[in-house]
Amino acid sequence: MIDIDCSEMTVDEQISLASAVSDGLAGRGVALVKDDRVVVDQIAGKVTAGEVAELAKAFAARRKDPQLYTVETDGEHVVVHTPDPLSRARGRKDTGQLLPDNLFKCPFCPFVTPYEEAYVVHYRSHGFG
Repeated sequence: MIDIDCSEMTVDEQISLASAVSDGLAGRGVALVKDDRVVVDQIAGKVTAGEVAELAKAFAARRKDPQLYTVETDGEHVVVHTPDPLSRARGRKDTGQLLPDNLFKCPFCPFVTPYEEAYVVHYRSHGFG
């Protein structure tokens, strides 16, 4: 089974990618969103990871900044990297694991700061600590 790691994408982008891959396979397979991945289920005929990667590249080419997207293939796994991994935080609840080491993100709201003191004060404003 071929899967596409699109954990850096927002939920809307993941759904759009799944739709584009399903359309590109033209009935030979269907792509479904599962957690942070798009899984390709083969229905009729042989679908290769290279073919799915090409469909993902075509999807990325239609995005706002296509030169910033990268698509890599590793066996049966395709990985899509986005230009703004933090955009995922806007579309779904993020625990902060995607942030660079120099940023602090509140687990309760979209507040992000590079200052630890400001983060602690903000965190306490939620009534904790």
